[in-house]
Amino acid sequence: MNSIVSEKRYISERLGVPYENLSQSYLRSETALTTQSVIDFTLQTNKVQASLVTERLLDLNDEFVITHFTVGLKRIASDTPTDLQQLIAPVLTYDNETAFAGTNGANVAAIYNSDLSFTIDRKEFVPQFPVRAFRRVPTTQQAANADYTSSGIALTDGFDNGLYGFYPSEPTKIDGRQTIDLSINLGSSTTFDDSSNSYYAVFEARGYLIVNAAS
Repeated sequence: MNSIVSEKRYISERLGVPYENLSQSYLRSETALTTQSVIDFTLQTNKVQASLVTERLLDLNDEFVITHFTVGLKRIASDTPTDLQQLIAPVLTYDNETAFAGTNGANVAAIYNSDLSFTIDRKEFVPQFPVRAFRRVPTTQQAANADYTSSGIALTDGFDNGLYGFYPSEPTKIDGRQTIDLSINLGSSTTFDDSSNSYYAVFEARGYLIVNAAS
C-alpha cells in the first residue's frame, strides 16, 4: 500500500478527520537573525505584518496536521533582500562555512547547540527538542575553490531525499486561531547579523492541510 495512503488513513482514524479532506501540504516560517537569545517563529498569517514570499502560513480558518518538521538556515548577500533573492536562496541543513563566512555568520552554529520548544494553546507539544536533530552535513558540500576538475562547475550541498533534515512527528493538528508559540532557545544573547548579508532561521513543517475545514 502506498505510504501516503497509509499515513492519511492513520491520521483520519486518529484525529477524526475525513480521509478525503487531507491534502499534502507544508508550512514555512522564517526569522531574520540579528542579536537575540530567543528565535521566534510565527506560523499564522494574522500575526505577521508582511510575510516573506517564501513563507507559507496558516490563515484563520486553516487546519493543518504536522507529520514532519525541520529547522534550516538561509543566507542572502544583501541587507534588504528582494523577493527574487528570497526565492533563489537555498535552505541549508548545516552551518556551511562558505555561506556563513562573515564576521558573525559563523555564529549560526550556536543554533545547533540549542533547543526548540513548541506550545499549542499553552500546552507543551515539544518542551525541549534538540535542534541538532535536524543538522545534516551532506557528502557533497559547498566549499571555496571546490570544483569538478573536468567541467569547472562549483560543488553545492547534496540532498539525499525529499525529507532530508526533517524529523518525524506524532501527527498533530493545529489551526489559525490557536495560540501557537514556537521558538529556538539559545540560552545566551548571540549576534548573527553581518553588514551586506542577511541570515535567516527557517522552520518548515510537512503534513496535510485539512481542506473544507469548518470555519
